Amino acid sequence: INAFYDDNALYISYLQESEEDLYDDIIHEIAHSLENAHGYQIYADEKVKEEFLRKRKHLHDILWKTGYKAPIAFFENTEYDKEFDKFLYEMVGYDKLATLMQGLFISPYAATSLREYFATGFTEYYLDSNHNFFSTVSPALYKKIAFLQKIKNLDFAV
Repeated sequence: INAFYDDNALYISYLQESEEDLYDDIIHEIAHSLENAHGYQIYADEKVKEEFLRKRKHLHDILWKTGYKAPIAFFENTEYDKEFDKFLYEMVGYDKLATLMQGLFISPYAATSLREYFATGFTEYYLDSNHNFFSTVSPALYKKIAFLQKIKNLDFAV
């Protein structure tokens, strides 16, 4: 773990692979802090959740067809589940998962939970100036983050 958000504080390790990795971790954890403070604006209309669950169902189907059998309940749960994360990371492997889910999620980690889906998208929004990939892969999440950017008290620039 290089970084985490807990109790209104960001915890970032000084042990980072690169300066880019440090920025990625900071932005990702800022996303979690905004999610805690503004969860209603993010999730109340359920568009981001619905998009996430559609993608999870598609991921289940892809994995099932390629021989990775996991209970559908894993894919219907929006909360972080250590057992599901272990399945994705250790059983399938993030490298293989990245290939199988290309164009479905921004990254394998984005598939682990709704909160990580949001934080990964938020990071992508602020660290990649070309939003074409993100807006195509996750249109509801992209629109939500663009909307949040416009809210004056959430104005955030990197």
